[in-house]
Amino acid sequence: MMKFNFFLSFILSFLLSCLMIISLSVSLFLLTGQELVLEWEVSMSNSMSVILLLVFDWMSMLFVSVVCLISMSVMLYSTSYMASDATYSRFIGLLMMFIISMWVLILSPNFISMLLGWDGLGVTSFLLVLYYQSPKSFNASMITALTNRIGDVGLLCFIGLSLSMGSSSFLYYVNLSSWWSTAMLLLLVLVAMTKSAQLPFSAWLPAAMAAPTPVSSLVHSSTLVTAGVYLLIRMNYLFSEMNFLWALTLLGALTMFMAGSAALFELDMKKVIALSTLSQLGLMFMTLGLGLPILAFFHLVSHAYFKAMLFMSSGCIIHSMNEYQDMRLMGGSLSQLPISLAIVTVANLSLCGLPFMSGFFSKDLILEIMMMSSLSMAIFLLALISTALTVLYSVRLSKLIFLGEHREMTSFCMQEMGMTELVSVALLLVPSIMGGLWLSWVLCSFSMLVFLPLWLKMSIIVIIFLSGLGGMFLSASRRMGNFLRFVHMMWFMPLMFSSAFSFSALVLSKQVFKFGDSSWTNLVSVGVFNSVNLRLAGYMFSNLKSSFIVSLSFFLLAGVIM
Repeated sequence: MMKFNFFLSFILSFLLSCLMIISLSVSLFLLTGQELVLEWEVSMSNSMSVILLLVFDWMSMLFVSVVCLISMSVMLYSTSYMASDATYSRFIGLLMMFIISMWVLILSPNFISMLLGWDGLGVTSFLLVLYYQSPKSFNASMITALTNRIGDVGLLCFIGLSLSMGSSSFLYYVNLSSWWSTAMLLLLVLVAMTKSAQLPFSAWLPAAMAAPTPVSSLVHSSTLVTAGVYLLIRMNYLFSEMNFLWALTLLGALTMFMAGSAALFELDMKKVIALSTLSQLGLMFMTLGLGLPILAFFHLVSHAYFKAMLFMSSGCIIHSMNEYQDMRLMGGSLSQLPISLAIVTVANLSLCGLPFMSGFFSKDLILEIMMMSSLSMAIFLLALISTALTVLYSVRLSKLIFLGEHREMTSFCMQEMGMTELVSVALLLVPSIMGGLWLSWVLCSFSMLVFLPLWLKMSIIVIIFLSGLGGMFLSASRRMGNFLRFVHMMWFMPLMFSSAFSFSALVLSKQVFKFGDSSWTNLVSVGVFNSVNLRLAGYMFSNLKSSFIVSLSFFLLAGVIM
């Protein structure tokens, strides 16, 4: 059975690689602005037909190729990482269901069929986070599912408004009245906020790190969490002329700053990477607020490559340390894990935006356009500080894991990643280094000239290098004051959106139970029923007594006559 599962994984990886090549070729062919819309009549009954629409343009096909490449790498990676898992076939099935749901979401121009992919992502992500079936996994999956349910309700309301306009396809909405556009825009932003974990719905993403590392590499780096951003990119023309796009920019800046400051004091290795994903999602929201959806998509694609690679390499490190994720127990593993160090370093440098790495071309361009725009100085400073925080916690992560003295989990011989894991990670290595350069040639044909003084352009690079030096002096302190605890707990978002609501619900249910059990239930069951029973018993006893007297008199009279 195990050999069959591994054979199935390799077959699926091969099919995904073929689909990746095809979708990438079609995307390059459609870059001239052409679109292909396929209409498939699923069923026909009397006068009612069920039609499935699929739209193929350069954006959807490029995103499909990214999903296929990362899915192929994760499939290969999981054959080695989860080789001893008893339910590996269930894992592969859930992973394929998730990938198919993502394809439906990307290719569908109809919101009703898009809802199938949207809910499919929610259900499969819930099952994947719950895969280990522990209390921690159950709590994380419930937070993930309930938070995304809010966005699902918003999407249903959006579909209701779209049907009232006569169509559920986003190809239809070109000219809308101001009121309809505003209402639909607010619903879209709510939907995207929940799925992409923006404030105040950010608590579920770090909690979802209870899932297996291959799940985090695919679901929580480049697919599920970017679905909200992709939806806003698709529907960007709906709010391109609105005058409150600054709200998206402010929302993204606050999320980016919150995630960066929390990652700076986080001790769990996977949660640091999850918070870095949250920070980059905030940057994408800021870019959408600036009215640049193509640039947001550029950063989405370039970020997907190196973040998936960072998750997979961190999983190998955690696997070699007996599944411990606390960075305070790591250190001094440079001599034992040199390949892992090299891969983590490449991913971190691309995340920080080091010149000529993949993340540099999108991140630097976003910051330059922010400098040229009429953006609020406070929001721009938040973005600049958050960029510096990204470098700080990335350097801190590498330092705590690989440098310094040997600690508890690195005092014994650790095993470097195997050949299968190395090949799967190496598939993402070239896009993580050269992908940004290629995408800048393909996507960024801006008519606007980016012109900045040399000192202003170099200031971003100087901030990156100074932040890297500052990250070398950060350590994993075991003591935290109240303010640092506030920052580390993501501004108490997990408490407000999980513990507070659950505690208030439990208190309310206890009071209702106490009130009902001690008063109304006793009054109805004991008071009323006992009173009725006593009266009924007295009536029956009185009837029985009178009947007994009549019967006795009758027998006495019969005896006298006889």
